[in-house]
Amino acid sequence: MQEEVVRLHQEEGRTMVFITHDLQEALKLGDRIALMRDGRVVQLGTPEEIVGSPADDYVREFVRDVPREQVMTVRTAMRRPSADQDGSGPAVRPDATVSEAIEAVARAGAPARVVDKGRCVGVVDSDTLLGVVAGTEQPAPPGTQQPKEAV
Repeated sequence: MQEEVVRLHQEEGRTMVFITHDLQEALKLGDRIALMRDGRVVQLGTPEEIVGSPADDYVREFVRDVPREQVMTVRTAMRRPSADQDGSGPAVRPDATVSEAIEAVARAGAPARVVDKGRCVGVVDSDTLLGVVAGTEQPAPPGTQQPKEAV
């Protein structure tokens, strides 16, 4: 049924409201998710915003067991590329999951370039990706696509 909901949404391009008590289902189907408690919205945002920046302890506990690498994108982990990193290494999209980037970095044994519209906008490496998985990297503020400065 989930696949059918996704297919209909893509084909029709209409706004859909899907109500579920299953967080994994909400993360898979939702572009935006509203988490409610006692009839009130506790947090509204994208799956990445909710998992990466829980609004309070209730939401933090609710998303505690979510595999971050399957929800968070490389936008959260990327840093500015150095001059020598613009043209080498595997390429991943800015909206690729951290899980996809981990695979690319592991296969290449080198950092991956984050490429948007043919331009290298950032770089991810094993340290930055592991920081996102561990929850030690702070997600970029919503709507921000600027990579972090290289350290």
